[in-house]
Amino acid sequence: MRYLLIIYVLCGSHIAVGSDNLVTIGWIEPVRIMPEGFDLQAKIDTGADNSSLGVVNWQSFIRNDKEWIKFKVRSNDDNIQSFERPLERYTLIKRKATQPLKRPVVKMWLCIGKDKILTQVNLAQRKNFKFRMLIGRSFLKDHFLVNSAVKLTLSPECQSG
Repeated sequence: MRYLLIIYVLCGSHIAVGSDNLVTIGWIEPVRIMPEGFDLQAKIDTGADNSSLGVVNWQSFIRNDKEWIKFKVRSNDDNIQSFERPLERYTLIKRKATQPLKRPVVKMWLCIGKDKILTQVNLAQRKNFKFRMLIGRSFLKDHFLVNSAVKLTLSPECQSG
């Protein structure tokens, strides 16, 4: 019995220390895309490796000998914002019983609460989904814990510009 108590105390304290600096968020949170200051609601998806942004359309173009992506995003209240970002890479999204999808990946500064984090985001067509943005584990790691019982816990505090 004494050994079980020691193991419990050691494991419990390890978990508590690891989560001291993490902010708890809900399964839906407002996100601000920086530096444009464009706000939209995002679904927090711990089952997704990476973040994804639903775009109206996208086009690649060359700027200073580098491939860039131009795209538009529609917010939950039907505002449309244009974006341009350098292309980081293309990714293939595996699908059951059909060919994989090729999606562009760009880096974006995303703000949840007080935290502004640079992350890779793949651009997708999410017009049939309620949430235009999906936040995956690569963004959440080392910053956030997710409480699936709550939503809309923080407002973005990062300033545009």
